[in-house]
Amino acid sequence: MKLKFHDKGIFSWKNYNYFWKNGYIIIKNLLPNELCDLSNKYADQIADKNYGQIMHLHREDFLVAQTSSKINRLKDLHEKIIFLKQLKQISSHYQDFLKNPYIVEYLNWLYSRKMTGLLTNIFFKKPKTKYAKQSWQIHQDNNYLNNKNGLYVTVNVAFNYMSQKNGGLKLYPGSHKLGQLKAKKKVSYRDRDGKPGNKIEIKLPIKPVPIKLSKGDVLFMHGLCAHESTDNNSVDPRPLLSLGYLPYGEKFDPGYNSKRSVLFLD
Repeated sequence: MKLKFHDKGIFSWKNYNYFWKNGYIIIKNLLPNELCDLSNKYADQIADKNYGQIMHLHREDFLVAQTSSKINRLKDLHEKIIFLKQLKQISSHYQDFLKNPYIVEYLNWLYSRKMTGLLTNIFFKKPKTKYAKQSWQIHQDNNYLNNKNGLYVTVNVAFNYMSQKNGGLKLYPGSHKLGQLKAKKKVSYRDRDGKPGNKIEIKLPIKPVPIKLSKGDVLFMHGLCAHESTDNNSVDPRPLLSLGYLPYGEKFDPGYNSKRSVLFLD
């Protein structure tokens, strides 16, 4: 795939160099507020009482599995069928989100590769819930699926503002150049102690940068870029959609519970 650059706009030398130097880039206002609001509404409809992480929103089977207790509480067959139809609609919506042309085109350009989709996760950090105080330990996302070329990439979409006040991310610029670092494995999906993440075992010689996002901003993050997050000590939720991508043909560990699988994007 041949790279094309423009003097202005997001497809510039400046942005390309910034991403590969720092391991991330923020594109402001890439997605419309209406899409963010609708997507957040759909996720909120199927959240549990603790507003725990929802994994693979684009896959109907995962939505059914993660809402089984809610399904069992429904009174009759009619209500259950209506709810299952709702899950189908939501998974279809998030499949389309994973295929969003603004995101996919930019990734294809940054990596000069045709991308495939792997995951869609949402983290609510809703105030006064169990997971509001969830702060992720310093980790690399590629550590979870172990692509040997380190080509996994995470795309974070803000459904509300994100800052250090409401549980925002901190990134370690340039850490992707260190390769995949040794980390202590830990259960991260709806963890018990509020400190999830396969924690990197060494102390990085890099100062972390706090990340600020507004609704509709998109953070493109190299899978080897080390990052962490803080508690939400505010009255504002921090719904953040995390999308995972990998270039076509690259190998990865699907995971026992995650069961990652490739979604073709065209």
